[in-house]
Amino acid sequence: MTRKILFERVGLVGLIFFLSIQLHAQSYFNELGKRITYADYEQKILSGPYFGVPGEKAGDQKLVHRMPTGLTNARLFYEKLGMLADFQAGRPLVVIFYPGKDECNSAASTSDPKLLRSNHQAVLKYAQKFETAPPVYLYQQPHGLEKYAGIQTWIPDPEGVFATHFFQFPYPCKSFVVISPKGNYRAILGEFPISQISVALKKL
Repeated sequence: MTRKILFERVGLVGLIFFLSIQLHAQSYFNELGKRITYADYEQKILSGPYFGVPGEKAGDQKLVHRMPTGLTNARLFYEKLGMLADFQAGRPLVVIFYPGKDECNSAASTSDPKLLRSNHQAVLKYAQKFETAPPVYLYQQPHGLEKYAGIQTWIPDPEGVFATHFFQFPYPCKSFVVISPKGNYRAILGEFPISQISVALKKL
């Protein structure tokens, strides 16, 4: 065996050893902040409604549930959108959030104008059925929104308040949240069937 081949093999073994150490040095946490094994972490992503996102420390990973629910200060969000009249009238908010262009929302299957128009009409129908405020379309980054021209209008997330409270990571495609004036909210992070907006409103 030549010295060159020996060095190459030693280097390869060292790289594998280093990667192994790095893998085990990472920590994984469930959605409640409890440390779990990598196998459990991977299984939850593959079999359940979870995303893996960066943890508090560099290299750590944690799970977030794709369908969060809870209570929030509803008035804040109505106020940021200039919709206090809807808050006072008791009308729920419907907010669809676009993180920026990605592989999912730029795919041919999610860019068909007929589908985009049909989805928007469905959102309007749900808004009418559940007597919500006019649906709001927010973006974090506008690149890629050209395909919605003539269908619906997107506006920037006011002061990043929705990203901060509900959409902290660039979940694929789009996300949504519905909020009642009482503060109850339901959301889906990442790609979703448009009918889930109706389901969420029904459960508020």
